[in-house]
Amino acid sequence: MRTVLFLRGGCFFRPLAIILLILGISVNSFATTYYISISGNDVTGDGSAGNPWKTLSKATGTVTTAGDIIHVNAGTYTETLQCSLAVGVSIEGDGITSIIRSILTTNFVELLSLSSAEGTNGNQHISNLKFDGQNLTTYWAIWVRGRSNVSIYNCTIVDFKDRGVLFSARGDLTDAPPVTAYCTGNSFHDNTVNNCAAYNLSTGIYGRGCLNIGGQDGMLIYNNTIIQNKRPEGFNGWPIKYMNDGYLKGCKIYNNVLTKIPYGGNYPGETGWDFCIELFHIQGLEIYNNTIQGSIDLNYNTKGTYAFCAWIHDNNMSRSTLNVKFESGIIFEFDTETAIVENNTLNNVSSGVQFNTRNGTIVSNCVIRKNLFTNLAYGAGSGTAGGILVISEGTNNPVITNLNIYKNTITAAPGREPFIGIDFTAGNNGSATGVYIKNNIVNGFVMAWLKGSIPTQMTDVILAHNYATGNGNDNEPYWPGGDPLNYTYIFKDDDTRIQNGTFSRDN
Repeated sequence: MRTVLFLRGGCFFRPLAIILLILGISVNSFATTYYISISGNDVTGDGSAGNPWKTLSKATGTVTTAGDIIHVNAGTYTETLQCSLAVGVSIEGDGITSIIRSILTTNFVELLSLSSAEGTNGNQHISNLKFDGQNLTTYWAIWVRGRSNVSIYNCTIVDFKDRGVLFSARGDLTDAPPVTAYCTGNSFHDNTVNNCAAYNLSTGIYGRGCLNIGGQDGMLIYNNTIIQNKRPEGFNGWPIKYMNDGYLKGCKIYNNVLTKIPYGGNYPGETGWDFCIELFHIQGLEIYNNTIQGSIDLNYNTKGTYAFCAWIHDNNMSRSTLNVKFESGIIFEFDTETAIVENNTLNNVSSGVQFNTRNGTIVSNCVIRKNLFTNLAYGAGSGTAGGILVISEGTNNPVITNLNIYKNTITAAPGREPFIGIDFTAGNNGSATGVYIKNNIVNGFVMAWLKGSIPTQMTDVILAHNYATGNGNDNEPYWPGGDPLNYTYIFKDDDTRIQNGTFSRDN
């Protein structure tokens, strides 16, 4: 048999391909749908609608042709074997009535496995199903490893012991970047995940995530409801957490409802942390339009080829009532390069934005603007409270360049007022150059609306048109180590002078 090729514009087209293009028919149109049913039979069934199989493990072990679909009819399926899904094969259900359970109880084993070498194009989806960990007896729900273009959507995932869903480029749990290729095109959206993240009190340092991500490039996480608040104090992990030490590029987290149990420890790290989102090694991360109860903690933040390391905007990060303990807002740890925090509302927490620095940490070209930080309060025990803070974990030597803070409203909780609104006290061994603080409203802080370190170690500082009321130090900035070098202070003497910018004081 001879195949005839036609030349069009320097390219060859097979006649069948031309016909398919004309008719608008894709190759996937020839995919087969197979079925499982609680009344099916794995021995005599053939997977057809009229003669379905009984278990998902039978279906995933049999259906291996890319483009084919396994349909899970309504009912509850208790799997005795791990289900391994072939590349290109998708699973669909009838919604929350299509329930997959497992009797697997082995640690570090997932119910549904999508495992391939790094760089594999999965080109598949999992949708309209409920995965039930049977009261924390099954360790993990789904692990997608090495595959790109995998979507999980319209699923309900509940009560898994350690983690809910894992997306990783690597095929192991090593804290390292991908060996050969990041995963691209993956998405997790319109899902409900509840009570699937553990915190291990025996190790005392490591929590898991309802959703865990590592080695992802451009992953989209949106329209999900993820809640972790059902376990006793000290045993709840995070709604979203890194794995494989993160290594995330261009990912977006948006339009989600994320809830972490209110923090109950007396000091940071006791009985876990207050993190709702914790990610490591990020570039080009965007977090927006989320409703979040709990903190955002980002570590090792570089921009790479992107315009920012992180752009956090238009989120509501508020508790309905003020926690009696310390509870953070947005945290940047280690180096932070070009972070943008804008148009967020944080209410009934302890801090707005904090930079948690280590030895020689670099904080460069960051912008904090147009945020509403209200009812900020200290808590019982030890912790950090204030509006915008630079915190050192021992060395007090951060290197800050080009930090812009403007048009924020920062107010303290009456009766539980933190000491300082904008805090640079941890910089006595470091340096800060190019700090611009303009047009902010700061109210109700005990010691001062702004405080520097001893010695000050700051140069090229501009304070302009800030409205400070009800603060200590007679509403003046407090420089206990002396004024910064090259310091411009345009203060609120009266409205005319502020509007015209005609009064400045070089102290």
